Amino acid sequence: MSTKVFITGDNFGSDPSKIKVYFNNVPAPVIGSDGKHIYTITPRQPGRENIISVVVNGDSTAFTKKKYLYRTMYVIQTITGRKGTTQFKGGRLSEAEFHQPSTIAVDTTGNIFISHWRVPFCFVRINEKEDIVEAVLPGSSTDATYALGAPTVDANGTVSAISDGGRLFFTFDPLEAWTPRQRSILPAGANGIPFTFSTAHSLAAHPVTGDLYTRYFASGHLVKIDPNTREGTLVSETLTSSDSYLVFDPVNPNILYIAYSSLHCIGKYDFEKNEHTIFAGRNGEAGWQDGPLSEARFNTPNQLIVAPNGNLYLADRNNHCIRMITLDGNGGGMVSTVIGKGGIAGYQDGNPEDALFNQPRGVAVTPDGNIYITDLGNNVVRKLTIE
Repeated sequence: MSTKVFITGDNFGSDPSKIKVYFNNVPAPVIGSDGKHIYTITPRQPGRENIISVVVNGDSTAFTKKKYLYRTMYVIQTITGRKGTTQFKGGRLSEAEFHQPSTIAVDTTGNIFISHWRVPFCFVRINEKEDIVEAVLPGSSTDATYALGAPTVDANGTVSAISDGGRLFFTFDPLEAWTPRQRSILPAGANGIPFTFSTAHSLAAHPVTGDLYTRYFASGHLVKIDPNTREGTLVSETLTSSDSYLVFDPVNPNILYIAYSSLHCIGKYDFEKNEHTIFAGRNGEAGWQDGPLSEARFNTPNQLIVAPNGNLYLADRNNHCIRMITLDGNGGGMVSTVIGKGGIAGYQDGNPEDALFNQPRGVAVTPDGNIYITDLGNNVVRKLTIE
């Protein structure tokens, strides 16, 4: 990112505003031109192998004989919290403390939301630009009603999170200054399919309809919740006896990914085909192994997200690392360890060779591709910058 690149040729003209340069399909800023040389800068994350093309007044050419290779760099840094703390304390980023920050979500305006699981159970908003950490749901030190699962943000910016018992969810609307609204999940109505309540630890907002989806631990029931009527209806039966974390594919909203933490694998539900399959890993086999989807192994996979580039990122909790799933477009893909060392717990910021985690549980991604991580065992919130 931001590497200076000079392109030599003819008839470029000297007006940078009339020149467009692309790395694959990603536009690059044009700094200047003297007619024979274009000075441009590498854009952020255009892909590994890039064909550079130039457009001047509608005429275009592409450099196809040589490809520009882009190297992705990962750096982890702690943005708030301190290792070893045993309470929640709001305030400035440098002052805040956590005790087991659990799962996380971000909206498009830079707000970070965290389900905080201990002393007290509460729901927290963080904003780096505002330099603030605040509890928007103060919660309780004893009442598990306020122990909320992995939050989700819908297309309107409303944040929702389900209570641990699986019968309540809370909404936080930016138009209401994040005032918490407690809402009951109702059994299926006359036109719905009945389902069985049990504990639940994740909500996923459909990127188009805004409907909320959850999955219950004991029954494995995947349930759709109408956010207006609050009625639930059974969508499908999935694997049973496992916590799970859900996320929709924003490019293909017919696909819902499900991380089964107790079963050490990743599932996929296809709404178009009404089909549930094991997507990555193997049911019931814990381990740490990178490679093709079917050969990869996880150890208590927790929250997962889909980044703007289409890759999936996963908090592999008991492997103490962040994993990435790269899809090949043909139903296959590869699992790799992005940062952290498989099976080694610790606390260290820096590059992939040095960074360490202790039971990372939550991941969330911003529109520009930065990833926030709740490092549960270290009681901190960390940021993975990808350049």
